[in-house]
Amino acid sequence: MSDPKTYDPDYSFSGFQASSPATPLPATKLDAELSGISAAITDHAAAIENVRRSDGALKNNIVTYDSLSKSLQLTFDPTNGEAVAAAIAIAQAAATAASGSATSAGTSATNAAASAAAAATSAGSVNLALFLTKAGNLAGMGNNDTALSNINAMKRDGTNAQGRLAVSADYSVADWNTAIASGYYSASPGAANAPDSANYWLVHVMAADTDRTWITQIAYQFAAAATSTDSVLVYRRFSYSVSGTRVWTPWISNGVVPVGTTIWVNGTTAPPGYVKENGALLLRASYPGLWSFASSGATNNIVTEAAWASGSQGAFSTGDLSTTFRIPDARGGFIRAWDDGRGLDSGRVIGTFQADLLKDHTHNGNNNSSLPNQTGGGSLALDTGHSTVATGGVNGGLGGSETRPKNFAKLACIKF
Repeated sequence: MSDPKTYDPDYSFSGFQASSPATPLPATKLDAELSGISAAITDHAAAIENVRRSDGALKNNIVTYDSLSKSLQLTFDPTNGEAVAAAIAIAQAAATAASGSATSAGTSATNAAASAAAAATSAGSVNLALFLTKAGNLAGMGNNDTALSNINAMKRDGTNAQGRLAVSADYSVADWNTAIASGYYSASPGAANAPDSANYWLVHVMAADTDRTWITQIAYQFAAAATSTDSVLVYRRFSYSVSGTRVWTPWISNGVVPVGTTIWVNGTTAPPGYVKENGALLLRASYPGLWSFASSGATNNIVTEAAWASGSQGAFSTGDLSTTFRIPDARGGFIRAWDDGRGLDSGRVIGTFQADLLKDHTHNGNNNSSLPNQTGGGSLALDTGHSTVATGGVNGGLGGSETRPKNFAKLACIKF
């Protein structure tokens, strides 16, 4: 491709104007100059279009293998005899042109030729199937089985291959508090400090630094194929080490149940991610999620310790105002939905206790001849052989120690 045209001015219009200030510019000369400018611009634009696409990038096939220098060709294809020969020729030409003695130049050329020959020999012995080909595809990595074998061979003991995927197949972890090196671990039921003791677990451990000051563990439960995925939860916990002392937070389930939710359990033990809703005093640092929920302004259900003990057992308390807080106590009671302005339980504050009560009522009974024993200030009014027990009358000793409907006992647990 030839070089594009250049534009060189052929006429001085300023000189003409200086010598003939009253004479109009010569139109023929002006047209000729503009034509020359137009031709040069058109030629340059055509030259640019030869190498440039409409999006501004170079056109495909502009930079080819042959357009590269011989030294670059040799790096792309060390087995190319022509490139090797060219590299040798360049080295020899450089040696010949170099200043200095003939002996020195000859030695340099000989060494360059030997190096190039050795490079060609070495390149010929390399198994190029182990590397990516110059075409840019991934065939050089081998088949899927080979790649998987290489991944499985990666170490999991922290010596290399950060982000490794290998898993311990012997389920040898006995205590999850000791699994602090980054990697994947697994253990049989019964391992200490697992989310529970009844299941197999695969745990992903992530250490934030080489000193393993901050550790995150994410636990995945092994489940049978027939198990619903909704019932298999992922658990996580964290630890922090100060001067060699490590503290772990409790396991928290990453389920769909929001923190602070009460559930009813058909058993006597709280499931992982929950604690019994029994009014216990908890450490804020050990249950940060539940403390954040309790103390948030949106919850509006936290009182002082004194107020909690005086009738707000359905609320949280501020504990010692520093390190602890108290959860609600749902034991032995029925749950009533907060009125929230409806008017059926007017004036009720959320979390407050409400004692049992019988609605005011009357009883009608036969009383033809004599009046029964009565207490509580009630009265009887006789009319044609019947009496009406007015409000406040209490008959006999029937009943028990409380008023209640038929019910079942369940364990109340709260999500932390």
